[in-house]
Amino acid sequence: MPEEPVTLDELERLLLQLMGTSPEVLEQQLLSHIKRETLVGGKRVTRQELPELPKDAATTVHRVKVSLYGAKPPVWRRLEIPSAMPLNLVHAVLQVAFGWHGYHLHAFETVCGQFGSPDQDYDWAERQDEATATLAQVAGAERPKAVYSYDFRNDWRHDIVVEKIIPAEPGVAYPRCTGGRRDGPPEGCGGIWVFNEQFAEFGALFTVAELNERLAGIRWPRRWPRAGDGPVT
Repeated sequence: MPEEPVTLDELERLLLQLMGTSPEVLEQQLLSHIKRETLVGGKRVTRQELPELPKDAATTVHRVKVSLYGAKPPVWRRLEIPSAMPLNLVHAVLQVAFGWHGYHLHAFETVCGQFGSPDQDYDWAERQDEATATLAQVAGAERPKAVYSYDFRNDWRHDIVVEKIIPAEPGVAYPRCTGGRRDGPPEGCGGIWVFNEQFAEFGALFTVAELNERLAGIRWPRRWPRAGDGPVT
């Protein structure tokens, strides 16, 4: 004969017995557990402490593919960004790469927590200063994923996947674009669903050469260090 299903009240009492504590303490423990996790692209992952900047970050480049989530046909850019570039400048790179104009709020979601601009901080958002963390610190290995969100009303989500970490090439100006597809959406067009329905043919104007001309204003560092140089600042 099948057993009777456990009621919610019985389940609650069982949980309290297992925890051996009061509802107030249980709530505190649950909140503490939640704080040990963070969201990256809608998925809850274990939050990690921000590591020290890798020693070789000053001479390496992160090759990343940045894709506009949900875009059909796809909208993406393949970028090479200095590993030691702080996230506030990575924000500037992504704004240029997708044709945004900085009218709206933005944030990074990483395994080390959320990062954003202190000027855009609100009580409901526990974000760290994006100028205090670099790309190499929040995505220090190949294949990790981070998310860049822009315009929370239209919810433009950019998925960032590190494809490779490579030595910087002498004489090459970074950041640079090496590939991509379609122009980004117009500002304030209504979100990804409107973009897909009304702008399916949008994007014939995108070229790598033109994007690199616009990225020329974001050179960091001004030159790559040579043997015997001091720290990059």
